Amino acid sequence: MNNSLNAIFRPSGDSVGTKDIKALMDKVTGPAVCQEAQKETGRSTERESSQFYPKEAQERRQASQKASVRVRKERKDKKKDIKFPVTPAQREELRRLAKDLRAEQNDPGKKYETISNTKLLKKALDHYAIFPERYPPLLYKDTRQYMHAEPMLADFRVIEELSLKWNLSLRKTVYRLIMNIIYRGEVDSDAYRAGR
Repeated sequence: MNNSLNAIFRPSGDSVGTKDIKALMDKVTGPAVCQEAQKETGRSTERESSQFYPKEAQERRQASQKASVRVRKERKDKKKDIKFPVTPAQREELRRLAKDLRAEQNDPGKKYETISNTKLLKKALDHYAIFPERYPPLLYKDTRQYMHAEPMLADFRVIEELSLKWNLSLRKTVYRLIMNIIYRGEVDSDAYRAGR
């Protein structure tokens, strides 16, 4: 049996909250007396409400924690890594392009395969903007052998938009762009515009 005053004056089925009690005290004694009583007892309304309303107190705590967490912006020059499958013949062609780039740059410390693939992907995105008809769907087969490309954040967003437009995954979109530019070759956009 509970002998506290709350159990005597408030039956177990009655759910009178702290706010209701405070409102009743304000009506009876006035707000100044209610505040003085709180100062004398040293109890705050937050502590009382957390006893009667633990879910509300938890929600308040979570909201204050969410407000204090800062969301960091991504750097504009950040690179996103995308891997795409290649067959041995495609790998050979891409490595040959990387070897040509290595001969131009003459810096052995870099990952020239990834850099070459990234340049090729960037070129494919630029060509797609002018000649979208030159990038038809291709047969995609996951060969479990991958090569990488690391486009910048702006290019990555364009690839995401293309993947939504074509209803493909990011990998399939990158594969379609790179393989079409390898097999179909580049088109001189200036000559194409002059011919129109």
